[in-house]
Order: sequence, then C-alpha cells, then structure tokens
Amino acid sequence: TIVVASLAPATTAIGHTKVASTSPPSGSRVKAPKSASFTVNGAIKSGKLTVTGPKGKVASNGSGARDPRNVRRVLVSLKTGLAAGKYTASGSWVAADGHRQTTSFSFTITK
Repeated sequence: TIVVASLAPATTAIGHTKVASTSPPSGSRVKAPKSASFTVNGAIKSGKLTVTGPKGKVASNGSGARDPRNVRRVLVSLKTGLAAGKYTASGSWVAADGHRQTTSFSFTITK
C-alpha cells in the first residue's frame, strides 16, 4: 500500500467582488429616480458612479461615493427634472482586497 501525503498548506481562493444589484434595476423603465446605485457582494474601500442621459448630458450630481450606511454600495444623487430617455450609469470601485473593478448599467426614464 502506498500512502501519499502533502505538506503544502491549504489555500483559499479569493474571488473578486461582483455587482449584486443596481438601482434603478438594469434595463428598467422608471419615473424620476432621485439616485442611482450599485451594490456588490463584498465590502469596498471606495467607489464612483456617474450617470449620463440623452445626448451624453450629465445627469448625476458629482461622481458619487461609497454609501456611508452600506459598505457594499456606491451611490450618486441625480439631478431633478431629467428628460425622458435612456440613461447609462458607469461606476468603479476598489474592493477591500485592493482590486479595482468597473461596471455599467442602463435604465430608461419615462414621463
């Protein structure tokens, strides 16, 4: 009988954080949202989120940041009186492990 033993330590694979949800939901049709956000499946150090609308017009107030109430969410407020049309949110974040990642999603504002 042959017995093989390994002296190598066990390792745990650490995966990158992924987007778990967006608000408004990606692909949705909504009326006058006050903010846009994305939530990932792990803690983040920092993040940014900007939203552009029809004709590339900036719809967000500033570049957003990690939500102080939720270490997994990046949040940005939206301007009031936005026109109907398709909007694209583009974001990035630095995960707790230091990895930088990006995301984008779109939604449509209806009147």
